[in-house]
Amino acid sequence: MPRAPIALTISSSDSSGGSGVQADIKTFSALGVYAATAITAVVAQDTLQTHGVVAMEPSFVAQQIDAVLDDIGADVVKTGWLVNSEVIEAVVDRLGRGQAPIIVVDPMIVGKDGTRLLDDDAVAALRDELLPLATVVTPNIDEAGVLVGRKLTDWSDVRAAAEQIAGFGAKNVVIMGGRREGDVVTDLVYDGKEYHDLAIYRVPTRSTLGTGAAFSAAMAATLAKGETVPHSAASAKAYVTKGLQNAYDLGRGNGPIHHFYRYWRPLIG
Repeated sequence: MPRAPIALTISSSDSSGGSGVQADIKTFSALGVYAATAITAVVAQDTLQTHGVVAMEPSFVAQQIDAVLDDIGADVVKTGWLVNSEVIEAVVDRLGRGQAPIIVVDPMIVGKDGTRLLDDDAVAALRDELLPLATVVTPNIDEAGVLVGRKLTDWSDVRAAAEQIAGFGAKNVVIMGGRREGDVVTDLVYDGKEYHDLAIYRVPTRSTLGTGAAFSAAMAATLAKGETVPHSAASAKAYVTKGLQNAYDLGRGNGPIHHFYRYWRPLIG
């Protein structure tokens, strides 16, 4: 049989299994894409908080990327938490060689609790060096604000930020609106010329761990199958929404979405 599309995720490992490369692997697998990984950090995390982080050496991150791209290759590369400026530069060096036709950048600048995940030097490296390689970048509202250097207060600000982020070199920008208040969650898709708003009613659940990772991974998977960016964003939003609607309680905090809602449900009773 013909092989499935291949996706390489470059991100951190989450011990809870709800975010990071674990969320990416589950999303790729659910959508029929083969998953390969390059680990940037190992995170001791549960559904309540992060307990510890061990960052990988940039040279080892590069070695993992080389091991994948030089052998099995990748139809799409998705980046998540890149930890620091040195790791970002190592990733840029490898991806700048043109072995990956599609690059999806999930900036991972601001955590769900508002914690900064990248310092100013790392943000500058991501903005100035990685975004010019990006087929699409998928910041949330807070991350888009950090990238453009101001708080985004209304939808006109979001549109202006999308244009500015595209000006950094990203071919397409998808700003995820899940952190805005209200019963309707609207994401903005900008292709450098036109805007597309994707709106859906908010799903009432606390199982929201890794939603950003799942969204960007779903975009990567569908782009690898040849979908356009607007169609891919709509497909990713539908996937994450179904994952939220079918999520089940896991842990004492914010558990993950149900990545495999199409295929299995936990036993009841």
